[in-house]
Amino acid sequence: MSALRRLLFFSLLVVALVASARVAGAAEPDEDPTALARAEYARGNDLARAMQWGEALGAFEASLRVRPHALTLYNVGVCERVLGRATRARERFREALARAEADPSELAPSLREEAAGFVAEYGRLLARVPVKLSPSSAGLAVDGRPLRERREGQRYVLEAGLEPPGMGRPPPSDSFDLELDPGTHVITVSRPGYRDVVVTRDFAGGPGPTLELALARLPATLHVSASRPNALVRVDAVDVGLAPVDVVRPPGSYRVVVSREGYTTFINDVTLAPGAETALRAELSVERVPLTKRWWFWTAAAVVLAGAAVATYAVTREPPAPAPYDGGTAGWVVEGR
Repeated sequence: MSALRRLLFFSLLVVALVASARVAGAAEPDEDPTALARAEYARGNDLARAMQWGEALGAFEASLRVRPHALTLYNVGVCERVLGRATRARERFREALARAEADPSELAPSLREEAAGFVAEYGRLLARVPVKLSPSSAGLAVDGRPLRERREGQRYVLEAGLEPPGMGRPPPSDSFDLELDPGTHVITVSRPGYRDVVVTRDFAGGPGPTLELALARLPATLHVSASRPNALVRVDAVDVGLAPVDVVRPPGSYRVVVSREGYTTFINDVTLAPGAETALRAELSVERVPLTKRWWFWTAAAVVLAGAAVATYAVTREPPAPAPYDGGTAGWVVEGR
């Protein structure tokens, strides 16, 4: 801020303080809660004159909570500006102008003009960078605070520093502009099932290069156990060892097969979520082999069938023809009938 502009700024601040002193001077001790608002306002004036800006800010905000007023909002914006919190200062000046538009008596024309100038100035001086976020459902926070969104045409603008401390919130789109005070900031991106991303970066005022924030999915863990020892575990036809076994895989769907000789095979399809741990127990029961599938059954059957074939042959075969009679030297042969 130039020396001339600084002089003008503090001159306007004195004007605001004088105007606020007139408002505070009318307070009556018995007026409550309005009396409290005026008392806090007067205290803020005294602290601002003493250049105790942080304390003055607290007093003005206490007054504002009880009795909203454009002049109080303007003074809050002045304190935020001196403390170097540009986004917060601009927001307060905007609010002061909005109230003054509804009721011009709440803010002098010179202060309205100054507030409008501050808003326009911050539009040029704040850091503003395009952001691409993946996945768009991830929560985004800057310096431990969620972002406040507004819309400019077809594009969203997310402003940092305006919300109270808290968890990050998902933006309305995966592509937006981030607006924040020039300087160093910590950006945190988080979502269940993904690795958090923490970026510490220094931002210069004005437009900046695109900032890409992408989260990587956490792998899933599958714990496979079996009711029988030494059971072989296969995941998508790949042997992964004997149960119990832990299998780490990317999120997705898998077919798990657990087998052991002499027991029924266990087959199950599982879906693994990012970062999740899933337990699967295979119940293996003794395999009941049908009689017709046992080896000794067919061996015995073959023996029985062989015996039956011999007996049948013995019963059904033609009797053998008798040996020819020997007629001796006479050559006589007698044939039976």
